[in-house]
Amino acid sequence: MKRISSATWIGLAVVVVGSILFIEFNPYNPAGSGFAKTTLYLGYCAGLLLLTLALLRLITLERRKITELDSEKRSTEIQLHEEKNRFQIMFEQTNNCVALVSLDGRFTRVNQSLCELLGYSESELLVMNYFYLLNQNDLNNLQISIHELLENKTNTHESEHECFKKNGEVIWIKTSLSLMRDHTGKPNYYIVQLQNITMQKKAEERLHHMAYHDALTGLANRNKLEQFITHLLAVAKRAHQCFALLFLDLDGFKNINDTIGHDAGDLLLQVIAERLRNTVRTTDMVARLGGDEFVLLITDVKRSEDVAVIAQKILDNVLQAIVIKSHEIYITTSVGISIYPDDGENLQGLMKNADLALYRAKEQGRNNYQFYTQEMTGRAQEKLALKNALGHAISKNEFILYYQPKMDIRSHRITGVEALLRWKNNEFKDITPDEIIALAEESGLIIPVSEWILRTACKQLRKWHDAGFTSLTMAVNCTARQFKQSTFIDDVLAVITEIGIPSIFLEIEITESMIMKDPENTLRILDALKALGVKIAIDDFGTGYWSIGNLRKLSVDKIKIDKTFIKQVTVDDTSADITSAIIAMVNKLGIISVAEGVETQEQYDFLAHEGCREIQGYYLTKPIPEEMMTDFLKHPVPAAESTDDADKVTP
Repeated sequence: MKRISSATWIGLAVVVVGSILFIEFNPYNPAGSGFAKTTLYLGYCAGLLLLTLALLRLITLERRKITELDSEKRSTEIQLHEEKNRFQIMFEQTNNCVALVSLDGRFTRVNQSLCELLGYSESELLVMNYFYLLNQNDLNNLQISIHELLENKTNTHESEHECFKKNGEVIWIKTSLSLMRDHTGKPNYYIVQLQNITMQKKAEERLHHMAYHDALTGLANRNKLEQFITHLLAVAKRAHQCFALLFLDLDGFKNINDTIGHDAGDLLLQVIAERLRNTVRTTDMVARLGGDEFVLLITDVKRSEDVAVIAQKILDNVLQAIVIKSHEIYITTSVGISIYPDDGENLQGLMKNADLALYRAKEQGRNNYQFYTQEMTGRAQEKLALKNALGHAISKNEFILYYQPKMDIRSHRITGVEALLRWKNNEFKDITPDEIIALAEESGLIIPVSEWILRTACKQLRKWHDAGFTSLTMAVNCTARQFKQSTFIDDVLAVITEIGIPSIFLEIEITESMIMKDPENTLRILDALKALGVKIAIDDFGTGYWSIGNLRKLSVDKIKIDKTFIKQVTVDDTSADITSAIIAMVNKLGIISVAEGVETQEQYDFLAHEGCREIQGYYLTKPIPEEMMTDFLKHPVPAAESTDDADKVTP
């Protein structure tokens, strides 16, 4: 049943009472009976009762509503108090730095974390302006963001700024700025939250520095170089300017690493990097590509002569003595130069042409600079064609061996021959043996070429032994690259075992410079060869740094005196004295002395008088192929002693 509301009860009471009053006081109503009057009176009383009940009901409901409102108010007040406490706790005890800031930037409330971050007390901050603590360069962007907040375009602004602490220290902060409005929507104040991101920024800076700088020297790396030259090209094109690219490396740097260690090499590179940095202007760039290779970019070049002055200054600065680990080191550099836009319009073209110029500087004796010329490209293309042809020489059977004999002066007996490489190629007829070896080393073909020489020479020696020349030895030149091969000793043993020649008939010739480049490894290889029974000869002796005293460390069988001394023994007293001294000391050590490049009877007589054991050179014969050498072995008449030119042995 539907509940009757208080308003309904009041309405009904009013109707009843009103009806009674109307009947009672109606002038047209004749006086009724007593029963009627009683009835009317009772109705009147009932109406008053109903009205009273209705009013009581209404009062009760209103009191209940008031009670509920009071309860709701108390609940709201409690909730607000709790919220206030929570805000207070969060504001004061959070590790985050929080502040309330007025619209003009003044601090109105700060927490302890913010005070600790900035180094100010609360009272000091409350009289300061937040915006004045920031780097002024950041304010323009910040003002734009604040304007967007005021225009209600964004709710929160986040940014990163440099901020100044009380002690003057600069830190990086991440700021979150929120605008608070009143109930009418009018801007009231800002809530600022700060986070110290200094460590993160420093880590980012380190990573950025590592990405664009060389770890050892601190110079720009290739990434930075490419970035800088992209900018430089744009400026140069727009302003019609020139700039220079200098490509350089250190001459003989590998010897430093090999002799006094890689740590010393690193220190040397750091010193050189600093010298290069001090050579150029702040608008220029110095970059390290790796190893001992450096690139310099010289901006706004007016004349090539100005670049030449800088290049010469680089040569002079690098040449100054460097003391590392008690070693006084002198090192030189070679520089190749290309100029934009004449020598290239991008980094690749400029680098390629500067590299060609650098190679030319090396050819010219090192410790000099060379500008790129068009002729260098032609030379480079020719060299590339040479290397390609050389790569197919073995498969096309274009290599052959020539042989030059060695003769014992006392017995006039041919004791052995030296194998010398030749290349039969119709396109490249004029290339010398030294150029062949140099090209093979540059192109990485020296290992297969050297292996072919060793195997072919040993096969030929076996043929001559089978033909009756059983005491003949075979000398083979070895390269530094072979000595670095971990399988070199095993390869030599495999060849002589397979072909079937006694190891004592094989001579390995190395130069003094090879020993000096990597003494420890070279001596280890030589000891292993001696253990196999292979003979060791030092070639070109007297031109390097290996002294007679150091020969005691080696079980050397032969010393070959360089031909530059032999050529002068009859016309230059100094050369004669040096040659005599070498022969005397070598003989005293029980080592066989061999004179290279003997051409005349006078030279032969001098060597015989001084006690030299063996000779080799045009006096006997030029290097000749297998068939001619076989004939020579049968009739070993020195060319100088032949009376008929037709009988002379020629290649």
